[in-house]
Amino acid sequence: MYRLQKGLSLVELMVAMVVGLILIAGVGKIFVDSKKTYSFQQSLARIQENGRMALEFLGRDIRMAGYTGCASGDYSSTTNTLNNAATINYDFSRGVRGYDVGASVPTDLSALSPAPLPNTDVLILKGPVGDGVKVVQNNNSAQLFAEEKGVEAGACADSTDRISGICQGDILMVADCNKARIFQTGNIQVTGQPNEFNLTHPASGTPGNAISSWGGASAPDSEKFGTDSEIIKMNTVYYYIATSAGGSGQPALWQAIVPGTAQEILEGVENLQLLYGRDTGTDFVPDQYDTATAVTSAAAWDKVGAVRVQLLVRSVENNVTDTAQVVSFNGGSVNSVAPTDKRLRHVFVSTIGVRAKMP
Repeated sequence: MYRLQKGLSLVELMVAMVVGLILIAGVGKIFVDSKKTYSFQQSLARIQENGRMALEFLGRDIRMAGYTGCASGDYSSTTNTLNNAATINYDFSRGVRGYDVGASVPTDLSALSPAPLPNTDVLILKGPVGDGVKVVQNNNSAQLFAEEKGVEAGACADSTDRISGICQGDILMVADCNKARIFQTGNIQVTGQPNEFNLTHPASGTPGNAISSWGGASAPDSEKFGTDSEIIKMNTVYYYIATSAGGSGQPALWQAIVPGTAQEILEGVENLQLLYGRDTGTDFVPDQYDTATAVTSAAAWDKVGAVRVQLLVRSVENNVTDTAQVVSFNGGSVNSVAPTDKRLRHVFVSTIGVRAKMP
């Protein structure tokens, strides 16, 4: 005869509950640790990607700064016909310029929007965009003639055609191995001759040309550009740190290409510090690195042959680390702004040569 089945005792039930809780706690701990590891690795990967991309953007434009064709590096042979040629946006007499932003934004940078963050640096570069276009015949006093390499209908900002990568109103440089000339183009049009278009350089426009008539058969050699010349689109580019436009309050790396508005390119770039390598002798090799404040004259900027870029990049997400991270940056320590900041940070340093100033 079978005895009746009895239920679990209270002690057995409590033991089972304790064992279950231990198992649940173990699984929960594994889940939390895995999530923290995943968040850390994801933030680290994003920081590394942003740092590499920032250096790629900066490096590309630093290397090409001051390009003046095959006579690169000799700014004395460059004639600037633009109106306001001495202003910061249209002065192409040197390829590299920088500013140290302290507690307030320097007057020269007041047009930047959004404004640079305090205690960061601003880098200004003047250089080419895209490939050059070959000049196909000698210029006359009102226009140049260049190789037509393709027409993009309505591709320019004003819905006019882009020809060989050039739009009406672009800042251009025409150069041979002896000289270069900066001007703003007016009308551009295909001439009807095989693979040829022409472009003018009138006084009208923004900024327009202070000298609108140059070149031609009777002009001096300094104004003549023939088939050994090329035409290149030129840009003035600003790189600086400002608050992200996304409403997150994060710092970000911004790029402004004159005359356009500034564009945010990388979120999480917290600081940009720059040192400028200058040749104090005659061998074109940088032997002294200074801040922008220490480069006190136009002649000193002309000697800048390299830029040492220091970037501090942080994770967009908070609470990635267990404690506030201390990072050595720009000769000092950078900690969280507030004790609750537990973002991951990484420093990127690269020294980039200016090709036009290399021996």
